[in-house]
Amino acid sequence: MQRIGHLLPATSLGADRWVAQICAPVQVEIAHPTARATLPEIQYGPGLAPSHSVELERAADQLAQAGADAIVWHGTSAGLDGAAHARAVSRVIERTAGVRASTVTLGQLDLLARSGTHSVALVTAGTERSAGRLADTFLAAGLRLASVTALGLGTPREAAELPVARVRRILLDADSADAQCLVVAGTELPVAPVAAMVERELGKPVHDGARVAVRTGLDLLGTAVESPSWGGLFTGGVHAGVCCDSH
Repeated sequence: MQRIGHLLPATSLGADRWVAQICAPVQVEIAHPTARATLPEIQYGPGLAPSHSVELERAADQLAQAGADAIVWHGTSAGLDGAAHARAVSRVIERTAGVRASTVTLGQLDLLARSGTHSVALVTAGTERSAGRLADTFLAAGLRLASVTALGLGTPREAAELPVARVRRILLDADSADAQCLVVAGTELPVAPVAAMVERELGKPVHDGARVAVRTGLDLLGTAVESPSWGGLFTGGVHAGVCCDSH
C-alpha cells in the first residue's frame, strides 16, 4: 500500500484527519507518524537558513523511516514567501527522504494552471497582512485576484474549530462573480466536509489547502482517485504530477 507523508508546521492541527476518508477508495494511507517541523511563518525570501534546513531534514527523515512514498509540506510559509521558497523546501525534503516531494502552494498553483484558471477569490483564516503576502504569491504566478477575504483568526485551533455551517457561509460570502475558483489558503479551516456542497451552490471549484495537500500527494504518487463526495478535486483521474521545479 502506498503512503503519503504529511509534513506539518509544529502548531498545525493538519489535514491528516481527512486523508484516510478521501483516499480509502484507492487504498492510500498516511505515513505515520505525521512529521512536524518548526519554521518561522514568514522568512522574507526564498532561501532557507541552515537551522531551518536541518529542521526540515529531521522531519523528512522521520517520514522516510515511516515508509512515505511521497511527501507534502503543509506550511503556509510556502505561500507567504512565494513559489521559489516552496521549491527550496521541496528540494530539501526530496534530497533527505529520497522520494518526490511538493508543498500545498506548489500543488495549488499546479492545479490552477492545469485547469486554465486565471481569476480566483482568495480566503485566509489569518490577518490582512498575511493575506497580502499570499496575494503576492498568486499574482506572481500570473493569477488575478477577484476578491480577498481575511478572517483574522489568531490561532490554528480557532480556524479548525469553526463550525462547518459557518465555514460554508464564509465561503459563499467570499465568492466573487469574477472568480473562476475559490481558493482557501492554509490547511486548518474545515472546508473538506462542505466543499462539494459549496461547489454545487457556486457552480465553480473550491480549493482548500487540506484537500489540495491530499490531491498533491496523490499526484506525486501518480494515483487516480474518484471520490466525488469530497468535491471536484477528486474526480477526473490523475494529474501529471507536481514537481518541485515545475513553477
